Amino acid sequence: MILKRRVALNGNWLDEVDSRICISSVEPGDGKENISAVDAAAGYGQRITGNRRSMLDMVVKFRMLEHGRDVTGLQERSQLLEDINAWAAEGGVLTVNYKPGRQLNVILVQAPGEGSLWDYTKEFTMTFRAYAIPYWEDATAQSETIEAGATGDTLITIGGSAKAQCDVTVENTSQNTIDNLTVTIGSCSMTFSDLDLATGETLYIDHVDGLLRIRIESTGGDWRSAMASRSGSNDFLVAPGITGVEYSADYACETTVSWRARYL
Repeated sequence: MILKRRVALNGNWLDEVDSRICISSVEPGDGKENISAVDAAAGYGQRITGNRRSMLDMVVKFRMLEHGRDVTGLQERSQLLEDINAWAAEGGVLTVNYKPGRQLNVILVQAPGEGSLWDYTKEFTMTFRAYAIPYWEDATAQSETIEAGATGDTLITIGGSAKAQCDVTVENTSQNTIDNLTVTIGSCSMTFSDLDLATGETLYIDHVDGLLRIRIESTGGDWRSAMASRSGSNDFLVAPGITGVEYSADYACETTVSWRARYL
């Protein structure tokens, strides 16, 4: 049983910033909002077609074990609070000891204000918010590679309790330029035309802060956007369970799908 709550940002634990930091709690806050998407259903008004989360807050409460009631004690608490604010300011990847193997991408939305530092029993609060990816995710991504010809397929198993965002890489292993490519994962499908993916080049369909990015890396290491070549689905969002992956291209290529399971 884990009794002590611990929290880290980018691998740096808060209680290791200074031994005088005593964490009271690390818990979800009120900023936890689920939005239902609805479509018209003939004869039945509307139906819910999916749910997504818009944000998730994590609230950290702590005290500073610096008990001096004089000016020196006040200065020590003030410096300690500055160190804590510096730890929190950049946000990043938040982890907690009671959810091993999972992470949350956060920003700081409420810093622990000084208040009355004369009161050495004061409990401070700071709030972190996940906007771009408001779900706990597996810290380590899973992946599956299809080494096939111009077409290929496989099955992947998505864990967790919320839809996962899949990333895809396609490397042209043929001796010809690939202009046409279709990748399908579950019910989501992207089609590319006039792709101009040369021999040895790799197409990346991935994400930055939860936002879709599509680009090609040349054999020389240069990058160019391929977003304008895409049509079809706006993303690969896949529900938990067993899902099929298929691709078809002009010529032979190697396709890799990667994902992190998400949890409510």
